[in-house]
Amino acid sequence: MGTDKVALPLGGTPLVERVWQRVAALVDTVVAVGGRPDVEHLGMAVVPDRYPGADSMGGIATALAYAAERFGDTWVLALACDLPFLEPRLIQHLARLSEGYDVVVPRVSAGYEPLCALYRTTCLPVFEECIRNGQLAIRSIFSRVRTREVPETELRRFDPALHSFINLNRPADLECAHRLLGVKRAP
Repeated sequence: MGTDKVALPLGGTPLVERVWQRVAALVDTVVAVGGRPDVEHLGMAVVPDRYPGADSMGGIATALAYAAERFGDTWVLALACDLPFLEPRLIQHLARLSEGYDVVVPRVSAGYEPLCALYRTTCLPVFEECIRNGQLAIRSIFSRVRTREVPETELRRFDPALHSFINLNRPADLECAHRLLGVKRAP
């Protein structure tokens, strides 16, 4: 994208705030890993990345460590800051599937959606081992823990167009998101 996506405006609202608005009522605590202090007004804790250079794998591991220290054995909903169209009903469905698993991850035709998934804090040792071994693809943990893959057909019952998985990586993605919102991008 060429800029920090956290504060990137979509329809006049920063991306991270859009994500927060979609999930704040569904979770007890919201944490921005590696985030900036300017999101604290939303009630988010800002936690420095404990695993710099470990990409998203390190971000999820940081969130798991934070949650484990504060709450013990619990679940973490890992979300990218650039998923502005999350469907709360889909997130609730993922949570209902968690019993008996360590990970609940959507899988669409393009592959896994690990940055819109649930991870139990008990997964932290597996994340840390992968990071130590340089295995930074999040999907590398799925075969090592009890993973519930949620297929696209099931996901579409809660988000028919799968808008929850639209992320904004390029300026063209941002333009598409503005069109979906029905607003023109500010100059």
